Order: sequence, then C-alpha cells, then structure tokens
Amino acid sequence: MNIIEATKKAVDENKAIYRKSLPHIKFVPTNSKNAAFIAFSDDNDRSAGRMWNPMAKDILSNDWEVLN
Repeated sequence: MNIIEATKKAVDENKAIYRKSLPHIKFVPTNSKNAAFIAFSDDNDRSAGRMWNPMAKDILSNDWEVLN
C-alpha cells in the first residue's frame, strides 16, 4: 500500500508502519510537534530515532505495510 493508506491504518490501529524493502526501520505516525515519526529498529527498542528525511522514492513507494 502507499504511505498515505499505511499511515491512516496505523493511526486507526495505533501501530507502526514500515517498508517491506526496509523491514528493520519502523515508524510510528504521530501528531507531535517535535517529530512527525518516531523511529525504532526492532520491537524491543521504542526509543526515538533520528528525524526522517524521506526521498521521493520512499513517498512514492507502494511497499508500505502496517506492523502486526
């Protein structure tokens, strides 16, 4: 699915999103003024990561998924 569909579903389900091509990096969509996304590298580490600066290929990708 695209990033918009994945984000909407993740917000509804309070879950993270990730790209199938980058499964080790996950994002939790938030409405925080400090960061649009909080990144973590695995399920046990929910610490805030670096700010994400998406490339056009990330935004246009259709391989976004919602973490189960």
